Amino acid sequence: MENQRQKWVNLSFVTLAAIVTYVLFAFSDWLIAAYDLEARVKNIDLIIRVASVGVFGVLFVVLYRNDRAQQYANEVVAELSRVTWPTGGDTRKATVVVMIMVLIAGLFLGGMDALWTWALKWVL
Repeated sequence: MENQRQKWVNLSFVTLAAIVTYVLFAFSDWLIAAYDLEARVKNIDLIIRVASVGVFGVLFVVLYRNDRAQQYANEVVAELSRVTWPTGGDTRKATVVVMIMVLIAGLFLGGMDALWTWALKWVL
């Protein structure tokens, strides 16, 4: 069980590092376009890609070796394993209830809008 939990923790660290790396890559790509750095710096795309891979690796290693991050992630995975997830039938029933309530609310708000529009046209 502990080994399975650690796999999820490592996967979450990889996912977090990938998301942060992508955001930094997209931001740097925007900066390159905004300041026309392609014309000023040779091979800027290669530099940004190598730097992104480096950021990914450093962030993953820092998270992997940080005891507080490991403990927190292990607690989250342990807590998620205790959650009672709804069955497919429960999910379908709740979805139908939500759709009906949205329809009722939409009809009510549409009716109120039509009423107020009619009232304002009558007054003005």
